[in-house]
Amino acid sequence: MEDIEKIISEVAAKDAKVLCREVLSITDTMDVLRSKWTVEVLTAIVCGNTRFKDIQEAVHGVSEKVLTDRLRQMQEDRLIERHECYGYPPRVEYRLTDHGKRLFVIAYRMTEWGQDHRRLILDLPGGK
Repeated sequence: MEDIEKIISEVAAKDAKVLCREVLSITDTMDVLRSKWTVEVLTAIVCGNTRFKDIQEAVHGVSEKVLTDRLRQMQEDRLIERHECYGYPPRVEYRLTDHGKRLFVIAYRMTEWGQDHRRLILDLPGGK
């Protein structure tokens, strides 16, 4: 992990216009992560649930229609690919693209900060 002080000094040295563009990129990332069920579907696929019914079982509370819509949007966002597997019976599997894998890594790395934040706010042992 990069040194926090180094990142802060790099940000402080940037031109305001460059910084504004970078903030827009952060907003774009957050918009994708904020989309209902995206992180859950990414996680389900990473855990080996590649078929529709398996994803639906892994993502508790998502309806068939909503999952269908979410999978289509995630394909449009190039986070996942839909693969038709020929044979009997024919089946469809979903796989993360490299772009989707990078987003999953970002989301997963947020867990450490989120856990530290929860401990700090709730004043639990291990909070910083």
